[in-house]
Amino acid sequence: MHLRKLLIAVVVVGALCALAWWRARLEPSSSEPAERPLLEGFDRSRVRALRVDNVERSLQLRIERNARDEWNIVDPLEFPAENAVVQVLLESLATQHGKPAAGVDASKVSLAPPRAVLEIEEDVGGSLLKRRVEIGAIDLDPTFAFVRVDGQILRTERALDTTLDRDLHDWRSRSLWTVFPKDIVEVRRQGSVLLNAEQVARDLTFAAVLDGNWRATAPFSAQLDPDAFLRWLVAASTMRAQFFIDSPGALVNYGLDPAPLRIDLAQADGKSESLLLAPEPQGELWYAARVGSPHVYRVGGDTVLSIAPPSAMLLDREMVRLVTESVDRLELACDGKESVLRRTERGWRITGKRDGVVVVDGDPADAQLVLDAIAGLERSRYDDFLFDANWSSSESRGYVRVGTADDLQGGEFGPAYRTRDGIDGVCFRRLGDQLVSLVSHEVEALAQRDPLAWRSLELHKIPELEVARIEFSFRGGQRAYAREDKGKWVRMGTTSEAKEFAKLVDGLLAMRAVELGTRSDQALTDELVVRIQRYSGAAFEFSLGQWNDAGTPRAVYRSSERFAQVRPELAAGLRLLFADG
Repeated sequence: MHLRKLLIAVVVVGALCALAWWRARLEPSSSEPAERPLLEGFDRSRVRALRVDNVERSLQLRIERNARDEWNIVDPLEFPAENAVVQVLLESLATQHGKPAAGVDASKVSLAPPRAVLEIEEDVGGSLLKRRVEIGAIDLDPTFAFVRVDGQILRTERALDTTLDRDLHDWRSRSLWTVFPKDIVEVRRQGSVLLNAEQVARDLTFAAVLDGNWRATAPFSAQLDPDAFLRWLVAASTMRAQFFIDSPGALVNYGLDPAPLRIDLAQADGKSESLLLAPEPQGELWYAARVGSPHVYRVGGDTVLSIAPPSAMLLDREMVRLVTESVDRLELACDGKESVLRRTERGWRITGKRDGVVVVDGDPADAQLVLDAIAGLERSRYDDFLFDANWSSSESRGYVRVGTADDLQGGEFGPAYRTRDGIDGVCFRRLGDQLVSLVSHEVEALAQRDPLAWRSLELHKIPELEVARIEFSFRGGQRAYAREDKGKWVRMGTTSEAKEFAKLVDGLLAMRAVELGTRSDQALTDELVVRIQRYSGAAFEFSLGQWNDAGTPRAVYRSSERFAQVRPELAAGLRLLFADG
């Protein structure tokens, strides 16, 4: 063999051997110990107690679960446990795995004695099963630590070690409540806070109930802003302590009996809790204690201020809270004019009265006008609240109501009003409220619109692609036009394109009124009857003609629903088609 070929062969064989060695390094050895769960068969739902002995922190702690599924520290003191920490610990026990560390000297990995010990008590079919996990040294890879479980040394993730590495105050619950925001249905706030060094107090008396929506019941009856009140409710029900006071003694020593500020929260299941709050003398913190609990806490002043806004700040300033697409009716009335607009399958319809007399009944309404009005109401806000104002039912001038299939919002108008700082508006009382607010004259003007002004000027609109043919009758003559395959209009019975007729098609299929009139059966002169036949088989018919209006002839349109003055050019163009023979 040639020397050069021999050298190439040697290099190739060497490369293959190196590749095989490298792959063998990557693949686990069949003799390597298999990974196992940290606690075989562990079920977090069966855990009844946990005991922590942290040598490095000189902490011995026992936590027990009561019948209500609440975790409480029972040694070295009695105190609610921080549920989040307990849940993290249980999650680590349920999910962590470890690999046996064969041949490891326990004394060299801080397991003789261990740095910390965790004992777990599980209820297994009425019998108590005790498990023990000993925590040793951190591995050279700091994301792992050595533990001993059931006499076997394992190498496992640091999560368990990190969770146990806490002082006593980290295990104590900082929550001031045991109620949950989503379950609360009633709120009461009593007392006041001092606003400044001059000792000006802000009265915080306030009460609210959840009745579909949150509504204030004291010091006024009114709808609450859902977003602002939810923020308040979450801030109040999730208050947390900054510091603990051990062996506090009588509440009077902290200004909590009686307390200058009290919050009561009630759940739908009847459970209720009350929190007492008092400012720390010459300090920025507040004392807090839950009624019926022996514990006293210190909380931040900013935490207290977050639940102490004036009651008026929680009121809903939005006039209506509905999505335009879901609205199916709009009801307006003011100064003798009444309009009811309803969404139907055929579009918006208007029914209206003037001074109790029906002037329009079921006519098509201008959809854009209606949607603009609803959008305007959605943007409308109360300019002010008139806490001392009121008016009798006899002073009510009208209303604005916006409705969906299952909700009706809005309210009634009262007299015009001018505030001391010069704001002009109209008194308004929301449906279900007793509190009077101030709205702009624009809302009043909307309710004052004449019912006839809501009618649509669009008489009909038919897509050309749906039309099979168009037929005419005029002075005993007949004409019919159809669209051929290529889309051209031809007079039926001929093959030539009807160019003059094609110029009139757009006007025939989409007609608008110059002025709407009241339905009349009076005979029209020069009446031209139009019938539009759709491919679906449905047909639409209307007439164009002359109508004598108090001696003045007008070009009019009449269908089964509409009667209106129109421009004369279309009818004139159609009559010319008949003049051509």
